[in-house]
Amino acid sequence: MTLDPQLLTGLGAALAIFLTAYGSAIASSHSGVYAVRGSDYKAFAPIVISGVLAIYGIIVAVLLVSKLNASASTAAMTPLDGYRNLSAGLTVGLACCASGLGMAKFIQQINEHHTATASSSSFLRSDGPESEPLVGRRTVATYPIPTNFLHLCLSLVFLEAIGLYGLIVAHDE
Repeated sequence: MTLDPQLLTGLGAALAIFLTAYGSAIASSHSGVYAVRGSDYKAFAPIVISGVLAIYGIIVAVLLVSKLNASASTAAMTPLDGYRNLSAGLTVGLACCASGLGMAKFIQQINEHHTATASSSSFLRSDGPESEPLVGRRTVATYPIPTNFLHLCLSLVFLEAIGLYGLIVAHDE
């Protein structure tokens, strides 16, 4: 039993949009926390980079829907074409989903590092006698390590390349 090629093409377009948007949303949520904590406009770079993942899904979905519309007016689509279109949507969707999850994990580690160092350095403030510890003074100082912007962007670009590879493979199918 073969499925309708138009149905497979529509599923491919829907999965391309859904999975790329999921990967982009996960990465954007952690990037948003990073951007809110940042004091510079450069802190918004991870949000922009993770938003590009959803654009890859839109590109493939538009190509698949145009194939669907073209097949309705001309020659019928074969089941092989339907399976190719489904696999194209799955390829870009799963690649961008993996890319977004990798970006989210990376940004989450940066956010947790900054949270841990900020909370441990709060012991060093002396706002008055009520902030002094009763038993002894804490002498170990930890300072937050600033994030190198170039390293951050390069890491995110390489993580996004996974999604780009999915777009290239999906376009060839």
